[in-house]
Amino acid sequence: MRIQVTLTPPESKKLIAKAVTKLDVVKKAKKDGIILVGASTTCAFILEELTNRKITRGYGCGIIIPRGTCIMQEMLDSIRQRGYAKIWVLEKGKLHEDLTVDDVLKRMGAADVFIKGANALDPQGNAGVFLGSTIGGTVGRVVGTAMAKGINIIVPVGLEKMIPTPISRAAKEAGIERMDYSMGMPVGLIPLNGTVVDEVKALNMLTGAEAIPIGSGGVGGAEGSVTLIIKGSEGQVKRSLKLIESIKGTEEPATSPPECRDCRYPRCSLGAKYEQ
Repeated sequence: MRIQVTLTPPESKKLIAKAVTKLDVVKKAKKDGIILVGASTTCAFILEELTNRKITRGYGCGIIIPRGTCIMQEMLDSIRQRGYAKIWVLEKGKLHEDLTVDDVLKRMGAADVFIKGANALDPQGNAGVFLGSTIGGTVGRVVGTAMAKGINIIVPVGLEKMIPTPISRAAKEAGIERMDYSMGMPVGLIPLNGTVVDEVKALNMLTGAEAIPIGSGGVGGAEGSVTLIIKGSEGQVKRSLKLIESIKGTEEPATSPPECRDCRYPRCSLGAKYEQ
């Protein structure tokens, strides 16, 4: 059996979130260990699945808006207060929002999980994350320890983030202090090694069906969409359709970027005109 479906970016994020929370390492860490969730719009939907509470605002950190690369106001406030973006921690299923990254990392081990959405995905399945801070932000603080301890890194990322450039080359070309001009915040890019979960893997995990991307993009609210062929046994495909119909209409949580005159993020070309 074979069907064709289209998913908007928030619908894809909801689908991916459902798959991430079904991973064995995530289920085990939720029950007996620690799940560290970094800021990302996709992770907002993952938190929704993990906590069974409706997410009404965006949990993104670095975001892309029409004027360029930017940051959420909530995350900017956190960075100015604590030096890094807000994090969420589930320890044996209980949600904590006031723990520090360093305190959490000290307690985490090989059975625990770090979940962080990505900004880029290359055709080989490699993911990369923007770095808006010259000291690496949350990812910079976490990745070294996670790799050293063997903490499970999960990278949820939609196919809308697909770039034709290999992540390794993109990372070499990016860099905050390399830019002579940037529409918004200049960023670095760090490859993020871990278990990547996109729409194709999510559908296979949840239904057993095979998904083949055949197109992307759209208009009238479907910008960034992915169109897929889903094929498999009648049961697999019908489960896929039922799942997709259940998430159709999912909307992106609200995001609140700061005003340039108030933000004045270092090296942001858009905010530079407000500097005295």
